[in-house]
Amino acid sequence: MAPPEMHEASEDTDTKHGAIGHLSADEELQQVVCEALIEDRELDSSDIGVRVSNDTVVLSGSVKNREAWQRAVHVAKAQRGVTKVQSDDLCISDA
Repeated sequence: MAPPEMHEASEDTDTKHGAIGHLSADEELQQVVCEALIEDRELDSSDIGVRVSNDTVVLSGSVKNREAWQRAVHVAKAQRGVTKVQSDDLCISDA
């Protein structure tokens, strides 16, 4: 009986593969930024959304005032690995 065929792994260098449960660098950075926003005692981050793409953090949602908006941007920028923060979609609510 012949041994089963072995399939060679593809050598596509553009495709990144990880173990099950392994986060990409952007996912890890998103987690770090979210945790920093939650842990900041000067900021209510309950209505702030965070996305990360190519080390750029995109903040969305709403905050109560200009100071909170500035604080959210500051906290996100302060995280290691963040190269840019976009806050165009982070609004100051009227309530």
